Amino acid sequence: MTDDIIREVNEEVQAERMRAFLRRYAGVMIAAVAVVAVAIGAWQFHAWRTRQAQEVASARYFEAVRLAQTTHVMAGTAPLSPDQTQALARFRALAADGPQGIRTLAQLRVAALATGSGDTKTALAAWEAVRNDAAADPVLRGLASLLWAERQLDIADPAQLRARLTTLTQTRGAWHGLAQEALAMLDLRQGHDADARRRLAALSQDPDAPDGVRARAGALLQTFAPAPAGH
Repeated sequence: MTDDIIREVNEEVQAERMRAFLRRYAGVMIAAVAVVAVAIGAWQFHAWRTRQAQEVASARYFEAVRLAQTTHVMAGTAPLSPDQTQALARFRALAADGPQGIRTLAQLRVAALATGSGDTKTALAAWEAVRNDAAADPVLRGLASLLWAERQLDIADPAQLRARLTTLTQTRGAWHGLAQEALAMLDLRQGHDADARRRLAALSQDPDAPDGVRARAGALLQTFAPAPAGH
């Protein structure tokens, strides 16, 4: 009986301590719960707003794509059609204020339309914007750098071109084969025929290179005179 009494007294003392604790810290606990609830609500609202913005931007992007494709323009042969001019304006707006991802795609579309109408300056600026956007997808940044270099293989500073293209060949990434092909063209431009031959020979046997790149490398190799002995 004594043990039962002692246990009941201990339980009552503990209960009273808990009630006192709750009375003292109830306000703090309620405030903490309120803060957590507000934070969760704010996060959910932000996620909803982000989804809404993505959906709106995607709709704007695909509408601009539709306008851009209403008339086909060969590179440098004709000005943009009215629909394509409107599409270009929309892509530029998305490139300026669109959410990440859409912004990058819009910049690449700006470059494509500019290239199609012979506006190389605008195309180069758009590719540079993608290349320098640290938040953009690395694959798309690499593509922009490759297109920038390919567009200027015959005119830009060879050292700058080689540095950019070499960066794309340092890993077996998506643009490795095309960058190697461009480097071979740069070798030929600079009179480095032996380097070009070696690069093209490697490309023609590279199973990871695109089929078109391997075929072009093999065909170009046929145009070279026989390699000197030992090369």
